[in-house]
Amino acid sequence: MKLKSLFFSVAFVMAVTACQKDETKVIQETNQLSPMEAYVNLKSATVGRKVTSEFLDKINVSLKAKCEDYRVMMAEYYTVSGSDEAGQTVYAHNTGNKQLGADFVPNDLRREWDGTNPNEITFAIDQTGDAVPPFGGLAADQTDAAIERAFMTWKNVNCSELGLVRNGDEGLDIGIVAFINELGGSPYVFADIQNAGWRDINFDAGILGVTFTFIFVDGEVPTDVDNNGKLDVAFREIYYDPSWNWADNGISNIDVESVAVHEIGHGLSQAHFGKVSENKKGEFMTSPRAVMNAFYASPFRELTGTDIAGHCSIWDMWPIK
Repeated sequence: MKLKSLFFSVAFVMAVTACQKDETKVIQETNQLSPMEAYVNLKSATVGRKVTSEFLDKINVSLKAKCEDYRVMMAEYYTVSGSDEAGQTVYAHNTGNKQLGADFVPNDLRREWDGTNPNEITFAIDQTGDAVPPFGGLAADQTDAAIERAFMTWKNVNCSELGLVRNGDEGLDIGIVAFINELGGSPYVFADIQNAGWRDINFDAGILGVTFTFIFVDGEVPTDVDNNGKLDVAFREIYYDPSWNWADNGISNIDVESVAVHEIGHGLSQAHFGKVSENKKGEFMTSPRAVMNAFYASPFRELTGTDIAGHCSIWDMWPIK
């Protein structure tokens, strides 16, 4: 698997500055460190982060400087019942368009982390210390299994030839967003949907998880190579907030699998839906109840008809579309 590097070299040709990345050199240098040494060298303390357009724009400034062919387009975050606002979608100012969606393109060779079959949608799950939430007493094998079950929940929706295949992470810390902000992570893309774990970023109060969508660009122009009116997704990256008392039983708040199945829904191009309202008792309610509701009220692992319909509307023609 070819790792996607954030390092770069600058070449001057005919007085024009062009980006040229020597990825082989970067990989060789990284491999001189053990996975644990690389992890320790990159790791820093978690700090609070607001999910704002300005935050996304700063990421894109860094990606442009490093000559990457992708930019972050938006971040979708998931909140608990009773927080100031239900889950929202935040857009970068200069990349993407609120009126357009974004989706993976079949047979897209730019998604080089997919190896020999770019028609597969791949995922990776962080295997470092980030895999263990600070609160709740869960072990890495429990969170890993819960996230993998959440992927299988979507894979078992039989409306397309969508394959969800797990990639390895080379023993390194997953997280482009974290790496750029010097909060851990690493400068590599390992899969189409990356689960970066719990300990890199402590988000604003009320947030359970955040999914960042990165799209391909040609220069600074977002691409739509299959002319379907949707921007081309490069990869998506999921973070879970460390502040909560995480559980894995489908009963206690906050349930890993329930949150993961929601975030992976975003990873597979679904947006929030459902009407959010407050009753006379001050309780938040959604209609219809679904995994992809904008806020989390209680553990909810099973897909509803609206979740399945939304998924199939996106993936029923894959990989033909």
